[in-house]
Amino acid sequence: MENKNPKFELEPNRKVYFQLGLFIVGTVTLMAFTYKTPVYLTKKTTVDQIAEVPVVFEEKIDEPIIEIPEVQKLPNQTPTTPIVPNDFLSNVDPIKSSNLDPKIVISSTAKDPVIVDPFNVNIGDAPTLTEVVNYPDFVAKFDGNWTEFLGGELKYPEESIIFNESGTAYVSFVVELDGSVTDVKVLNQNLPKALQEEAIRVVKASPNWIPGSKNGENVRSTKKVRINFVLR
Repeated sequence: MENKNPKFELEPNRKVYFQLGLFIVGTVTLMAFTYKTPVYLTKKTTVDQIAEVPVVFEEKIDEPIIEIPEVQKLPNQTPTTPIVPNDFLSNVDPIKSSNLDPKIVISSTAKDPVIVDPFNVNIGDAPTLTEVVNYPDFVAKFDGNWTEFLGGELKYPEESIIFNESGTAYVSFVVELDGSVTDVKVLNQNLPKALQEEAIRVVKASPNWIPGSKNGENVRSTKKVRINFVLR
């Protein structure tokens, strides 16, 4: 058996190395169970939003004090003129009736004449046949369907189609006693000329209207219609 180098002989230090190994293993095990994840504290910053709220100062207005005037009591005054004349009872004559019921007959010696003024009510003159009534009792109206008449009679002017003209014509005219139409005119003169002429032509071409009436009689009355010119 070969002799070992005493420098490499580990058997005497076996217990020391064993205890050192146990210490290292225990330390590592303890560190493994006691290790905690580090927590980094961050400073929390808050942002406060400041809203500017307008403050309105209202000036207090002193309300005026209303002074109530003192009511003075009028002194009692006796009427200077008696309500009943002094000789009223002297003019009373007692009489007896057949049914024994006392009655009093009052007669007065002073009799004032009663004057009655005539009471006349002026209701105005009746409208003449030639007068144009703006507000009759019954307004004149078209004898038929006005919309259908316009749809069949109205023709859009070629000039207005070329220049892309449109608008509304407000036409005024007079309906005569026989229902015919006279004095036709367009009220809004700012409408294109071609549209005005077409509106006047259509109203003049309309058949007889039902005339208006006032106080039960037919009268000449004014009438206004609206005609729309729309390009589609």
